[in-house]
Amino acid sequence: MLRFPDPFNQNLTQLATQYGSRLFMAGLLTVGGYWLIKLVLNAIGRVFNRQKVDRDIQPFLISLLKIGLQIALVLSVLSTLGVETTSFIAVIGTAGLAVGLALQGSLANFAGGLLILAFKPFRVGDLIAVQTFTGYVEVVHLLNTILVTTDNRTITIPNNVLTTSPITNYSRMGTIRIDSQVVVDRSYSVPQIRTLIQDAVATCPQALPDRKADVLVNKLTDSGIQLDVRVWCKIDHIGQTNYAVQEAIAGAFAREGIEGPRNEINVLRFKTE
Repeated sequence: MLRFPDPFNQNLTQLATQYGSRLFMAGLLTVGGYWLIKLVLNAIGRVFNRQKVDRDIQPFLISLLKIGLQIALVLSVLSTLGVETTSFIAVIGTAGLAVGLALQGSLANFAGGLLILAFKPFRVGDLIAVQTFTGYVEVVHLLNTILVTTDNRTITIPNNVLTTSPITNYSRMGTIRIDSQVVVDRSYSVPQIRTLIQDAVATCPQALPDRKADVLVNKLTDSGIQLDVRVWCKIDHIGQTNYAVQEAIAGAFAREGIEGPRNEINVLRFKTE
């Protein structure tokens, strides 16, 4: 049986006693620290809600606080293990400079998030369009913003893109105009069709009753009249209003026997000898 010298056993026992307790305390501090951070963040979130803090800025502030608390926890754990935290902080500062130069895009996104919260081109819940993306703003994070489309897809857009690209905010004014087109045969009277369409739109509960629908002649073709129908509604009803208006107009045309343009084919007959 292999036997170690007594001094070796004594040193091993001393090291186990010294560092084993530190490792145990570090593990306990890590588990308890993460639990405490979660508890603190939840409590702060409830305070924000009670104090009615702007919900646009809540996730941003909580993310910053979470990062700060996690850094403090890591430093505390290292200190428990016996690591000199002052020199460690200096190393982190030097490494942070190098990482910052390598991650200029992320820093630009972080700055973009600050600009969004400061100037508020949109708020959580607004319907916006940026570049080729359209959706409702769900949350503004440190580096990106999450949009949810009308068909329930999520789009993650870097904050730098939002601060350097034109943004269309459909929700800012509270109402929006929906444009659609109708084509009828040229044999019908325009005032008659206009009244029929306006009466049909007035039956749509989503259409604003204080703003009468505009029915304007857009184009005259060889076989029909193309009319632009402009209806106003609240931004929250944009999807339902579009379909309701089309259905109401189709029903009114069916009841009154209004037909679309007829496709005519002119046949030229030549007499041959």
